[in-house]
Amino acid sequence: MKHIDSPNNPLVKTLRRLAHPRKREPQFLLEGRKLVDAAISSQTRLDTIVVSSSYEDAPTPDGVPPVELVEMPDALFRQLSTLESPDGILAIAARPESRAPSSGIVAVAAGIQDPGNLGAIARVVEASGASALVVLKGSADPFGPKAVRGSMGSVLRVPVYEASSMDGLAGFRKAALLPQGGADYRSVRWTPPLAVIFGGESAGLDDATLSRCDLRVSIPMQGAIESLNVATAAALVLFEATRR
Repeated sequence: MKHIDSPNNPLVKTLRRLAHPRKREPQFLLEGRKLVDAAISSQTRLDTIVVSSSYEDAPTPDGVPPVELVEMPDALFRQLSTLESPDGILAIAARPESRAPSSGIVAVAAGIQDPGNLGAIARVVEASGASALVVLKGSADPFGPKAVRGSMGSVLRVPVYEASSMDGLAGFRKAALLPQGGADYRSVRWTPPLAVIFGGESAGLDDATLSRCDLRVSIPMQGAIESLNVATAAALVLFEATRR
């Protein structure tokens, strides 16, 4: 196992950059044993596993190329972690290849900028049995630290397709989820291949996106509520769509 104790080491600089990325990187950060184990079990390609000096039972996953194992002092590890209470292990993973889905019911994030919401939608995609998560340009990075944590590892297990537009969804019917004015989502015929489009938290879906949708659906609500959190709305709609 390699030992690093200098804050100027190139790996340390890489970890700092991945902890607060300013752009989409070819690698991403996994913090905590649960996410590292999820990556190993899902056969996500890990490039480096880093543990603090006091950490015990570091995993030794098989890989081609082999995974580099690195140890560093506890103090330096805590400086690099974005968690309030780091458990002493993190990993650098390779961003998986992005492929357009070809069938099933998929969730499309169109301008969802909150990484926690995007991660939560990835969890819903996995839990509901939907086929994939499509992330359009203008949304948060699905492999940013907050999105990965919010997904609880789901982004490692479900297909994630990153695209600049919906052109890769040719052959899918498209259903736009609107706060109001659409058909009751419980009465819609959810026949795949179908893409359910979820808009941003504040702006919603723009006219150009809506013009490409075949259906407009809404969730009936009581009281003075105008809209639901987008991850909550995704849970209701995707579980209903896959149930049918």
